[in-house]
Amino acid sequence: MNAPNSVPCELLPWDTEFFCCRIARVCGDTMGQEQAVQIDDWSRINRVRGLYFLSRADDPATIQTAEQHDFRLVDIRVSFERRMMDSHDSICSGLPAGARIRPVQPDDLPGLQVMARTGHRETRFFSDSHFPRERAEDFYSAWITLEVQGRAKIVLVAASSANAPLGYISCHLDPVRQAGQIGLVGVSPEVRGRGIGKNLVQDAIGWFRTQGAQTVTVVTQGKNQAAQRLYQQCGFLSRDLQLWYHKWYPALD
Repeated sequence: MNAPNSVPCELLPWDTEFFCCRIARVCGDTMGQEQAVQIDDWSRINRVRGLYFLSRADDPATIQTAEQHDFRLVDIRVSFERRMMDSHDSICSGLPAGARIRPVQPDDLPGLQVMARTGHRETRFFSDSHFPRERAEDFYSAWITLEVQGRAKIVLVAASSANAPLGYISCHLDPVRQAGQIGLVGVSPEVRGRGIGKNLVQDAIGWFRTQGAQTVTVVTQGKNQAAQRLYQQCGFLSRDLQLWYHKWYPALD
């Protein structure tokens, strides 16, 4: 929740540059009528075109205020957490013949970019028609590129017997908090349902354990039931549920 007289929103330079219009995000996860007016005033002054708001799901007043002020629900964000101290035995199915999981290699990137373009269509950027589908695909291609180029601590890849990428998982680590976070997870459509996603998650958990992580978190979409089942099978428990809202202002000349 915002403190009185604090700045109600923050500009997002990367999103602004990528989508070629000024994008901002509401600060805090609650919203009252007075704050909604301040948000509109700030957005007009800063020539904002698109505005994100990640709301609590257990505050009816916030939800009502957001919808009254033309915020539109575009996604449900479900957070999961796995505590390393909790015992959990998860049996992975075997990988396709000759496949293995290894750290990413430079030659993998083009294949991962192709996979990422079509592997995240349950997300809010595909749910919001203000983002052209091709640009939303570019967004995830750019995201996995940044992960591979060093934003993630490690990217693990499931590779075929011919060493072609079949899936990926990116891992982030906060050594001070002894906390890990799974970033992007993707599996090639041709091999889905063959245990690759589960093996990737389990190998990531093993890597986090070697790094001293005590907890690992991951987020997915409320409508992505396959991903939710996967994380539950790997010992993750639901931790939080939030609502993604977007608001769009008229384009300025």
